[in-house]
Amino acid sequence: MPTDFASVSPTDTPAEADVRAILAGDGVHVVHFWAPWCQNSLDELDAGWPELVARHADVAFTFVTVWNGGASGAGVLAARGLDADRVAEVVATGDGSHEDKAGRRRHFLGLPLTWIPSTWVFHKHGQLAFALNYGEMTPETLGALIGAAGQSW
Repeated sequence: MPTDFASVSPTDTPAEADVRAILAGDGVHVVHFWAPWCQNSLDELDAGWPELVARHADVAFTFVTVWNGGASGAGVLAARGLDADRVAEVVATGDGSHEDKAGRRRHFLGLPLTWIPSTWVFHKHGQLAFALNYGEMTPETLGALIGAAGQSW
């Protein structure tokens, strides 16, 4: 039986509770973990994220800003063409800054979060379809997985 990641967990951080609430909605959801100071995250955004989001108007995109001392990265997202009207931001607090690597949380929604950027694709009201946990993905790869997650399995 697939795990329903939209179910509320009593051990959720506020950021996890926010993401679970988003995942409870119908449709395909992309949850992207990133940090505004991370060059890999910035390179991935610049490789075509605004176009990817525009091509998938029926998909919910949530950027989880992690390992940034609880600070938002909304300004960085907006400067790269990812506006708040299409992309939600959730800020994970207390997860450790760039300088505090030892203090970083290594799990989110009970799943390993070992690298940023990482991208997870959910469907069917919070069921995980794909977890891309190890760095940058091309917009073509992400687009193909978004399309697959929207199919009837």
